[in-house]
Amino acid sequence: MHKFNLHKWLHLLVRDDDLASIARVYGVGRGRLARIDRGYRQNVERLAAALPRREKPLLRELGEPERPVSILALGDSITSDRESWARILTRYWREDPRRRILDCAVSGDTTASLLERYNSTVANQEFDWVVLFIGTNDCRQLDEKTPMVSLEEYRRNLGILLDRLAGKRVVLVTLPPADNARFHTFFPESGNCYDAGHLEAANRVLRELASGRKLALADLAAGLVALGGEALQPDGLHISSAGQLVLCRLLLDLLP
Repeated sequence: MHKFNLHKWLHLLVRDDDLASIARVYGVGRGRLARIDRGYRQNVERLAAALPRREKPLLRELGEPERPVSILALGDSITSDRESWARILTRYWREDPRRRILDCAVSGDTTASLLERYNSTVANQEFDWVVLFIGTNDCRQLDEKTPMVSLEEYRRNLGILLDRLAGKRVVLVTLPPADNARFHTFFPESGNCYDAGHLEAANRVLRELASGRKLALADLAAGLVALGGEALQPDGLHISSAGQLVLCRLLLDLLP
């Protein structure tokens, strides 16, 4: 629960670093939670150190404002993960006051739920860029024929989100694969599954939107191919540390 910040999914007004309150929510001792959290932070440190150091041009050379650049992270549990790309890049840029990441991702989010809470989360943030990595939960199959969100609705919802984000610099991220065998082993009581064809179709939508609207695209789906089964965590759904590093490298090539 702690790894994926489920207190956010519960809509609790608790800071991510307020371990005392989170421990009470989960009904565990603060010391135990602190040890778990320390392990996540140590892994983030290790992953950030593995990223290449690149010299970026001064912001004024890019025509960017001199003030710090804020990057909004929108997505689901793949981003709302204490070992995610958002955490890794925050650590990577810790000594760079020009950049900061605002993590507004919520475990379980679909494009529909992101739209529902848009005014209470996104609209009240000040940011320059947004990394929009959403759709895995949309593609969850309720049965063999019924996805959580249809492909048509997914395209429509993304279009509305992008219209609302007009004026911001947007990076779209394609969706990773899912391993149903591992997923059902990890969640034996779940009746859900993930259809590879539906995920591929959703990624075509993302690529078409990026091309049609001239948006940056981090093609994570293509970048994970070389990792094979190592791209995913044991649950067969969330991307592994190696997969998060792939995404970090893609984003470093696109973000200022």
